[in-house]
Amino acid sequence: MKRYLPAAVALLVSAQLLGCSAGAGNSPAAAAPAAGKNATTAAKSSAPAQKEVELTIPTYRTGQNVGAKFFEPQVARFNEKYAGKYKITLEEVPQDSYPDKVKQLVQQNKMPPYVEGDLDAAWFSSVIIANKMYYDLGPWLNANPDIKAELIPDSVQFNTQPDGSVVSLPMIVTRPIGVYYNNTMYKPSKPIGQMSLDEFESSLGGNKIAFMTGENAWTSMLFLSDLIANQPGGPELLKAHLVDKITNYSDPIIVNALGTLQKYLQKYATSNTVGAAYADAANSFMSKNAAIIFNGPWMVGDLSPGAEDKWSGGFNGSQVSADIYPGNVAFANNTGHWFWIPKNQPQEQIDGALAFLGFMASQPEIESWMLAEGGTAPYLKVSDGYLTKLKDQRLLSELSAAINSNTKIVPAFADNMVSSVAGTDFGTLLPKLIDGTYTPEQFAQQLTDKSK
Repeated sequence: MKRYLPAAVALLVSAQLLGCSAGAGNSPAAAAPAAGKNATTAAKSSAPAQKEVELTIPTYRTGQNVGAKFFEPQVARFNEKYAGKYKITLEEVPQDSYPDKVKQLVQQNKMPPYVEGDLDAAWFSSVIIANKMYYDLGPWLNANPDIKAELIPDSVQFNTQPDGSVVSLPMIVTRPIGVYYNNTMYKPSKPIGQMSLDEFESSLGGNKIAFMTGENAWTSMLFLSDLIANQPGGPELLKAHLVDKITNYSDPIIVNALGTLQKYLQKYATSNTVGAAYADAANSFMSKNAAIIFNGPWMVGDLSPGAEDKWSGGFNGSQVSADIYPGNVAFANNTGHWFWIPKNQPQEQIDGALAFLGFMASQPEIESWMLAEGGTAPYLKVSDGYLTKLKDQRLLSELSAAINSNTKIVPAFADNMVSSVAGTDFGTLLPKLIDGTYTPEQFAQQLTDKSK
């Protein structure tokens, strides 16, 4: 999912990605308007010309990366708004190479003015946080109370250090991950989120699910997360290991979930599941070889008018409905270090980076991002215009409407794993669970061994 989930380090970077919102007018970089035309002319004639500050930012959200569709135009809007004062230049970096690129810049003491994500949680904690190599955003947030009031409390708590400093911009937008199904193939008698797991299995009939074992086995991992969340103690387990990752997978909750996943992979998986990367799983769904796929709101773009080149076999995005997981479960991780500014840079670079954070946090930008890539901002008072436009985003509206006050919104299982296990080992081992080489207990032991 790496190359498809921008934030996931982040969008989730995105995320997950933009975790922010506010009025750009409160940004330290926002200039107060002049009193009138004559005042503007006088100011221009008396003040020395200010040299435009260029911020070169390495990012993977460029070109063909799925995150570029929104991010590149957003940077262009920022450059237009701050023309003559700040200009962001994007340095294209392949997504797989982005963490190493930033680490290299840190080692060379050439840190960029702005970084997305914690890259590697253990490294970030032991290097960036331990050595206080981050710019404290606490005073900036205090100076921007409209931003501060809209932050998600869990994210604020995670990003605040014992000394009160704030490591990175806490999240305002959370992006619950749900379920998409082809309503011409799969016809449930009631919403999936209102079903028990037994009811969900009974409703499937001969329909297939777009599972995968390639890359990080994203869609398969999501369903395993639901199988964990539906057990007593499961939601608590998923919340407990966001920092201290699981290194022993013998917990009966995990083993039981692996046993059910094995059954589903053997009975309901598409024929191309073994070795399938995300693109293969998505293609199975968008060619009507699978009736169901587990994925996040960023997939909406591929299911909307304009994406017809990705459809085949009689598939049409209008056939798709959105819901959450059996047992009234949705997945979102409201922790993590998202957008942060390295310390000890020239003040004009820090001011420019703060201006960019404030711009991304402005209500119009947050609303535009949610309409483009999904998500909800529980503490942001959205505009009437946003609500009107949201009605036109049918799938996002369906996903939002499926979530209620009793929905268990928990992190996905990948957030509990050591990064190498989540990114590679889990998917690499899955074929042996499917063909019965490993029992669920043996598979859990393999994950334990890999974690160590």
